[in-house]
Amino acid sequence: MVETTNRKALVTGAAAGLGLEISRMLARDGYDVALTSRDAGKLESVLSHADFKNVKTVAIGLELGSEDSVNQAVETVTEALGDLDVLVNNGAAALVKPAIEVTWEEWDNVVDPTLKGTYFLSCRFAEHCINAGRAGSVVNIASTHGIVGWPLRTVYGTAKGGMIQMSRMLAIEWVDKDIRVNTVSPATVLTESRAASLSDPKNRASMLSRIPTGRFVESSEIAAAVVYFANPDNASVTGQMLVVDGGLTAV
Repeated sequence: MVETTNRKALVTGAAAGLGLEISRMLARDGYDVALTSRDAGKLESVLSHADFKNVKTVAIGLELGSEDSVNQAVETVTEALGDLDVLVNNGAAALVKPAIEVTWEEWDNVVDPTLKGTYFLSCRFAEHCINAGRAGSVVNIASTHGIVGWPLRTVYGTAKGGMIQMSRMLAIEWVDKDIRVNTVSPATVLTESRAASLSDPKNRASMLSRIPTGRFVESSEIAAAVVYFANPDNASVTGQMLVVDGGLTAV
């Protein structure tokens, strides 16, 4: 671990896939990074990656569906890294199921971490920035499922649609506090978690047929969008959504 005076970022859902790629790109851009996962032990191996060599890092167990865990998160990170500059809300839960079969418990299991936890973690981050007299940037990772209709994803899509509107509302509420809030909404991203479904030729062809560019989004493209929103040079960019979907929602 190297002592730095870098900007500080907190990334949720960072043990693998998109969250890990975002964390690595922020580190390459000079950010000290706090990575969270429901199981902090999963973060130990990824923190040995060369991208984190010249920055400070900290691994934190975070349960987005727990009020106590969310309330503690920012305090834990600031004790380890110092004042925070950026929050990336990537952690979420998914569900693929017909709407009429969804239970109340399954609804809560998706919406509580994906929308409710994200909302309150953003509030704790903003509270930290306001008390410290610092500017801040919140970047929420939503989804094209929060923009267009698609079967079997009603709960997940509803949570992500709520996140998109939440971002606009918080951006305006906090604009006089110099806290920016923006959203990145990806289509299907090539990550390890999608490998199984994308390995089936029929399913892969069906999914690709919806994307005008004819390819899936790369996780590095989403990470680059996050770095753009996080950059303090883009101080006038707030309340915005960048859709990274290969043209899917333009058709």
